[in-house]
Amino acid sequence: MEGEEGDLNVWHVPGDDSSGKFGSVGIELKKGPRAYKAAYLASYGDPDTGEIKKQELRFRTYGSSPWGQGYDFDEVSSSWYCENGEILRLAAFLNEHFAEPGSYRIIKAGSISGSILSILEATGIDAAELGRALAERGDVAAVVSGLASTPAGLAATEAAVIAQRRQVVAHLKQLAETPGTNETKMQASIGENFWLFGGKYTGVASRRDMTYLDQHDIPLICSDGSLHIVELKGPHIPRLVRRHRNHWIVGNEVHEAVSQAQNYLRALDEQGLNLQATFENELGVRYDMRRAKATVLIGHPDHVNAQSVTRRSIEQAIRTYNSHLTRVEVLTYADLVESAERALTFEEGIAEDRLSVSGSDSVGDSDTFDFDDFPPF
Repeated sequence: MEGEEGDLNVWHVPGDDSSGKFGSVGIELKKGPRAYKAAYLASYGDPDTGEIKKQELRFRTYGSSPWGQGYDFDEVSSSWYCENGEILRLAAFLNEHFAEPGSYRIIKAGSISGSILSILEATGIDAAELGRALAERGDVAAVVSGLASTPAGLAATEAAVIAQRRQVVAHLKQLAETPGTNETKMQASIGENFWLFGGKYTGVASRRDMTYLDQHDIPLICSDGSLHIVELKGPHIPRLVRRHRNHWIVGNEVHEAVSQAQNYLRALDEQGLNLQATFENELGVRYDMRRAKATVLIGHPDHVNAQSVTRRSIEQAIRTYNSHLTRVEVLTYADLVESAERALTFEEGIAEDRLSVSGSDSVGDSDTFDFDDFPPF
């Protein structure tokens, strides 16, 4: 069925932090002689963390104006709405994901159930047969472990993890490119996802007030047990770099953030041995606090308002600044996101190679509906 031709009008309404409304988007569905139809999608949540807690999709019909020109937008002739999961169900229905009659279950990508389904599809095992076998025996962990031990099963598991991580990177990128996003929202988005910073880290330290005076944003644990402190600043830094005579140099906010990180490292140097013993004796956690390093994560090239500055000029200014630092590195959110995306692309290639060796053509190629196939509302 072909859609009707014509102009498509879409509009955005800004949010209101006091009411927790992030904003809404509207679309014109019909502009007829007797009726005007429109749909509105609104999101609500926590303005401090950026977490979306509720979404509403409303459909409204307005009649023609009693004065004979335009429409009466003050009076809604008919209206109905759906929210949260109901919106996703409607989207799935419109995209014809329910080709056969029957009962369906929603499976979230990256969840345990989603990973198991990916493994089953890759290995060619019938889900119903497995379900009956588990009902009789009940050793779910052993079955899943056995499936993941096969090349195809392992590739399917890796694909599920990579897909979940791509969602984290996409959300982080969206926040970093949005003007006005603060460091609190960025920290909530990064969370415990230490892999964003590279493969040499094994986790995030459980206690973030490592020293008596300081509280660290993200204390990463290196593979050798040493610490790497990440100091977060917001991505919206208009004066990330500035012109000084004939060259570009980093702005004052970068210098202040680096000085803050240097003080953190000095405190760890001075208090590290005592704190190291305290953590091990009292909490049973071993951290090597000798000669820790730090990264300052700050700014995004899209938000720099310096005239005639280019991405290359920004990178060169920061690289020049970093070349004179020893234990501290300055990194932009654009660099972090792009590095994570390259790493995930590399991991996808390995997973695909492993799958091709196992003799399977694709992972998860089925008509199973997955709500994560849709972009976030």
